[in-house]
Amino acid sequence: MKTVLLTGASGGFGIEIALALLKHNYFVILHYYQSLKPVLKIHQMFANQTLVVKADLRKEEDVIKIYQFLKEKHISIDVLINNAGVDFVSELAQKKKETFLPVFEVNTLGPFFLMKRFISEIENRKGTILNISSDNTIDQYDMVSLEYDVSKSGLNQLTKTFAKTYPNAKINALCFGWLDTKMNQIPEENKKDIPFVSFEKATNKVLEWIETDQTGKIEVVR
Repeated sequence: MKTVLLTGASGGFGIEIALALLKHNYFVILHYYQSLKPVLKIHQMFANQTLVVKADLRKEEDVIKIYQFLKEKHISIDVLINNAGVDFVSELAQKKKETFLPVFEVNTLGPFFLMKRFISEIENRKGTILNISSDNTIDQYDMVSLEYDVSKSGLNQLTKTFAKTYPNAKINALCFGWLDTKMNQIPEENKKDIPFVSFEKATNKVLEWIETDQTGKIEVVR
């Protein structure tokens, strides 16, 4: 049974990824920061197949604590899925340093801290790192989500750089189109006009790419 560290397991897409992994017989370390209830519910359903960890991924010391906690339990990870993410939605004129930095810290620095800490272990096990990114980094340009899009562009760069530096690991990114999560802040009446990527399609892509032999790839999923 392979072990997966999944960040942002308490969010909408994180929950879907966790359930898909568990149904396919992975052992899943469920990371959360603020919302314990969703991951606790999953843990109660799959008590022998999950472990719950709390961390503020903006803080490298919290990432180190996760690593040390797993070492104490003699757990090594085969797969790291950097799914945790935050957004800030506003008009361009309202954007400033204070709106960029928190998003960058979670979406780019957090994955960097995790990749740096776990890369030797993952490479030794010929494991996988999968970064959850956005198609806005490829050819979609949305003013209101600029902070998110810039931070995910940085995540794509991390993907390419780590893949080039650590060739024995498989390090890739999936750039998803619209997923129907709370992060979107879209009124229900407007959702009918949006071509959402289904959670089934999205989780199937995750399952596919954590078992791939490819590395340094960035795939758009719409």
